[in-house]
Amino acid sequence: MTHWISYSEPSGSRIAKTLQAQGEDTFAYPVTRIQRLPLPRPMPETCPDFIIALSQHAVAAYLTDYAQPSHQGAQVLAIGPSTAQGLLDAGGFRVEIPEEANSEGLLALPALQQLQKHQSVWLLTGEGGRDLVAQVLKNQCRLSRYDLYRRESSMPTALSGRDLQSIWVGSIHALQQISAGAQKLGIEPGTALVVPSQRVADHAQGLGWYKLVVCKANEPEQIRRACERIADD
Repeated sequence: MTHWISYSEPSGSRIAKTLQAQGEDTFAYPVTRIQRLPLPRPMPETCPDFIIALSQHAVAAYLTDYAQPSHQGAQVLAIGPSTAQGLLDAGGFRVEIPEEANSEGLLALPALQQLQKHQSVWLLTGEGGRDLVAQVLKNQCRLSRYDLYRRESSMPTALSGRDLQSIWVGSIHALQQISAGAQKLGIEPGTALVVPSQRVADHAQGLGWYKLVVCKANEPEQIRRACERIADD
């Protein structure tokens, strides 16, 4: 039995290696590929009051192409541990993450609850997506949104006779791609889906999936527990 890891990189390889270390068979094929987008102009040299990072892809693009020495010391609110890690590795940033790794968790942070209209906020994100943070903050501060990448769809042409035990899905976008191609690939609705949040699980239920496991963090212990729940069902 095989786990299909449909996450984009680098998350896909990270999850696959953890599963393999636990004796699981994996097949890694991302259904979402990341294309970086150039900004029409460089980011300002002046450091904002806050930087909000909504994904590790946005962080990677920012650090590679747009970070400047004058941004050192910026207060960054990162949506989750994976997003924060690139900033921590780079050094020079004050990084905070919410207890719940989602948009609602970010918006509940005291820094954003107490945001003032004169304060400047940079939103590092991708094209499209949920946009909840941008919608909530657009009238509460001086918000600058930077779309640093876009997601492009990609699906395997076949699963080569693999007996799927589960599919690990990282986003609603990926879930929609897999659902659209499930019949062609011969994927049964009873195949287990491992999803990162209850929101994605609810969306999966609406698409007809019913064997669902929520794994909110991709740490070894959480992944081990997810595999136990898959085996128990």
